[in-house]
Order: sequence, then C-alpha cells, then structure tokens
Amino acid sequence: MCVVLWVLNVYFGDIISNYKNLATGLFLFAIGLFKKVIIADSFAKWANAGFGVVENNQFLNIFESWVTSLSYTFQLYFDFSGYCDMAVGLGLMFNIRLPINFNSPYKSLNITDFWRRWHITLGRFLKAYLYIPLGGNQNNAYKQSKIYDTLNKILTLRNLFIVAFISGVWHGAGFGFIIWGTLHGLAMLIHRIYMYILESFDLKDIQKEKFSPETLSNARFKMYFLESKFYKIACWFITFNFINITWVFFRAENVQGALNLLKGMFGIVWVEFPYDARLIPHFLNAIQGRNDTIVYLVFAFIVCLTFKNSIEYTQSFKVNKLNFVIAMFALYVPIIMLGLKPYEPFLYFNF
Repeated sequence: MCVVLWVLNVYFGDIISNYKNLATGLFLFAIGLFKKVIIADSFAKWANAGFGVVENNQFLNIFESWVTSLSYTFQLYFDFSGYCDMAVGLGLMFNIRLPINFNSPYKSLNITDFWRRWHITLGRFLKAYLYIPLGGNQNNAYKQSKIYDTLNKILTLRNLFIVAFISGVWHGAGFGFIIWGTLHGLAMLIHRIYMYILESFDLKDIQKEKFSPETLSNARFKMYFLESKFYKIACWFITFNFINITWVFFRAENVQGALNLLKGMFGIVWVEFPYDARLIPHFLNAIQGRNDTIVYLVFAFIVCLTFKNSIEYTQSFKVNKLNFVIAMFALYVPIIMLGLKPYEPFLYFNF
C-alpha cells in the first residue's frame, strides 16, 4: 500500500495530507532494514567467528584480531542504527514522531560527544533519574565554601563516573559489561579533567578582541591548535579507537576471551606480516575472512564518517523518483537475502 501511494504521489502529486511522513517513514524503514540485513549481518559472521576463537582460549594474529574487533564495532553500529531507523520510520508511517536515538556516534571527537550521540534516550534517562538526583555538576550545600568551584568539579567527576558505570551494569551483570562501563567512566573523567585544564586558560576576552599578552597567546593556541584539522583528526582517532577497544569487553562472553583478542590486536601474542598486501585476506582464515572483508571495512568507515544520518535525511527528505528507487532497492534486496541466509537477531534486543 505504501509503495502504491508513493508511486501515485510521484506521478500525480500529493494525495493525502500526511503523505510526506509516510514516504519519509518508508524510506527510513528501508534504509534501516538494509543496514541490518546487508551490512550488519555481513560483519556479524566475521565478528562471531573471531570471538568464538578467542573465547575458546585460542589466539588470532594481529590482522584477524583487528578485523574481528572492527567487525563487531561496525556490526553493532549498523545493527543499532538500522534498528533506530526502522523504529523512527514505522512511527512516521503512522504520523508519529519518535525521539531520535542515534546521531552518527562514530563521528565523535571525544567520549562525551559520543554519549550525546549514542543511545540518546538512555543518556537522557540516566541524566534525569541518576545524574541530576546525585547533584549534577553543582551542589548548593557547598556554596559558602571557599573552594566551592573545586568541590563542584569533584562532584561532577564522581557523578559522571557513577552514571557511566551504571550504564554498563544496565546492559548486563557480566564482568565484561562492568569493565566496559568502568572504562567509559574513567574516559569521561579524563576528558572532563582535560576540559577543566583548557578552561583554566583565560579565553573570555578573545571573543571581545581585547587581547592582553596572555590572552593573545591563548588565542593563537586555540586558533592554530585546538581548531586545527590535525587536532580534530587526532581527537577522532583516539576516541574511535578507545570505543573500538572497549567494545571488545562489551561483546566477549568472558573476560579471558576479551584479553586474548586484545593481546592479538597489540601483537603481544605473535605478529605476521605478509610480504604482499594481496595476501592479507589469507591471514583472515581463522575468522572466515574473504577478499571482500577489507572492502567492507573501508566502506563502513566511509559511510559512518561521510554519509548523512537519519536525522539529516528526515529534515531534507524530498518525495521524488530517485528516493523511490533507493527505497525500493533498500527494501527488496534485504527481503530477498533474508530468504537465502539464516536470520541474525538485533543485538540490542538483548538489552
């Protein structure tokens, strides 16, 4: 029915008042289904194979280890992104706007920004019912103290760590989830302390263009370093790799399996370097890697870092023939594939 209405609208104009929501919803649902079945499930076989090896107390070489961790990182990304797109799309089909829950988290330049983009509704819930009741970032009980600002900073650090730790426990009671939450809590602390250090520089007068010798040097530091492409790329690189590494504890069935994979990733066990780049796929045999495995990883990076997300598509979506073709392709290819291979359940159905 949705397809019929879309075709009629493309050729004969609007025929129902909420048609754009219906068309946008169908488009998002199709894109979400494509992400799940075609992309996420493709990474699932390599992630499952790799984690299956290390969880049996065996080891992978450095290539297999990194492909395993990245495969799960992208499997979880496209699985959860597809799940959110399908939910938002279904809501729009019924003229219901569901809250946004996913906003390109792998574009984040720091761990705080990551949590503003990943599982947004969970973050809002924890902020409203845990972070703020704990005192948030200030406590008026300290207001008369001479070290009021310092005490509030300590309070903020404590509350950030507690919230991150609880988010790990919320996903599961296993040691892997606890370690994952603890690591994210520590990362939040480190980032906030780093921000406190930056705030200690007097940059207030920079916007007013009243430069003292000190503020002038700070302005130059901000303009030529903090705003530079090199700094932003470095921030992204550190953030993404931290997220990728911590997902290992999130995914592994046991802590020993996670440690075995990390040993392989950092070459602690053993390292193999092929003399020819074309031989790299053959070094992925233990995780059932193929010649297209590296292509999938490169494609995933490109999609995550350069493509529009569902929020942006929703805001700029137009009902036209091109989007109709894209939606039909994204809808029917996964449906066909579902009949040709085993079904992989959504990862976040477990939480």
